[in-house]
Amino acid sequence: MHNQHRVWGMGLYLTLFIAMTVSSAVAADKVPLEDLLVEKGVITKEDAGKVQKTVFTKWVDQLAFFGDTRVRDEELFGNNNTNGSLNGGQDQNRVRFRLRLNAKLKINDVTVGIQVASGNGGATGTNQTESALFTQKGLWIDRIYISWQGSNTKWLKVTAGKMANPFFVLYSGDVVWDADVNPEGFAENLHGGPADRVTLFLNAGQFVLNEAGSDNHDQWLFGQQVGVTVEPQDSLKTTLAVADYSFINVDHPNTVGATTPCGLGQNPTQQGNTRVACPVGTGTYLFNRYNVLDVTAEVNAKAGPIPVAVMGDYVRNMANTATVGGTATGNEGYQVGLIIGKAADAHTWEAAYFYKVVQTDATLADISDSDFGSGGTARRGHIVWGAYNLTKYLQMKVKYFTTKSIAPVATAQSGCNAATGCGDINRLQADVEVKF
Repeated sequence: MHNQHRVWGMGLYLTLFIAMTVSSAVAADKVPLEDLLVEKGVITKEDAGKVQKTVFTKWVDQLAFFGDTRVRDEELFGNNNTNGSLNGGQDQNRVRFRLRLNAKLKINDVTVGIQVASGNGGATGTNQTESALFTQKGLWIDRIYISWQGSNTKWLKVTAGKMANPFFVLYSGDVVWDADVNPEGFAENLHGGPADRVTLFLNAGQFVLNEAGSDNHDQWLFGQQVGVTVEPQDSLKTTLAVADYSFINVDHPNTVGATTPCGLGQNPTQQGNTRVACPVGTGTYLFNRYNVLDVTAEVNAKAGPIPVAVMGDYVRNMANTATVGGTATGNEGYQVGLIIGKAADAHTWEAAYFYKVVQTDATLADISDSDFGSGGTARRGHIVWGAYNLTKYLQMKVKYFTTKSIAPVATAQSGCNAATGCGDINRLQADVEVKF
């Protein structure tokens, strides 16, 4: 049965490739209606020039539509894992899809952006599992924002709403930020060059995490990042950035032996962070505070005609972290690796390797990478992938994660225990992605 599934998977990928190739050829033959009528002799060229064009708005020329869709076959292998997502430790296979549709409208110095996406509405994923007997799947508001960048002040951009991550983030940055996270609030981006081939930048964000509704305990994230990019020659560029992310009111107030009701503090969903049962009611809440230092570095160069990107992130929670019993917990993490090649244009490829360690309380688990293990923190492991672009818009990719749990982890988390953590998980993803 397993082999049969693989055959169907290969057939799916082949079918997608043929369909896209044929549709591309057909689209190339399409011509405007008035040109076709002139060619058939129905109307003259002069009459065609008098055809009234439909005008929706004078800004229609500034409106852009784009997006992407992806089909994924994913295998999860659990070793000593009792997490519910792996059915009590059993291996799991699932077929998933992702759809993201974007519209961007530029009106003078103002840009309005909208993105809707598939998924379950969570912060760290837009994947939708194919399941539930062909039931319809939902679309969510993934981004909605307004940004301003003056024509005479290109060095400054201000954004409000639910937006793409405004910080300088590399692949290695998913120690802190899952690639699908779109923060909500306000952001300011400044950049300028004191000299040729040198650019300084400052990024800041004030993001709403949760509106508590009482006791002035709303949760916020205040982030500041400074960096510099140096490009001594066309084939060499280096960037270094340092960020501070302060998470406000995410820890439950007076958790041990207190009478504060549930609803204050962050109720985590991804594994990792030390947590404690709510003293009044049900649920578990974060026990520690998070003030995260994040250092990001990247070097882009070329090995002959082949681009090479070497990058890394180091994170440290500057707040004191401990278990409920008072034992110190791990508060550091890092990810380093390289990407050789770049799968972007037709018949281009890339290969990558990364090694990651994220201790239990290094950063806020709920916005960290959701594919590493079961998502979140308290894991270490390897990541490899290879990708090839058949055309500029069609990519095939295979990616593999091997992760081990880092103990101790609070026993309040489902499927975890203090001795072994949350179990070891390996993950294999095979993707077909189309960008349009």
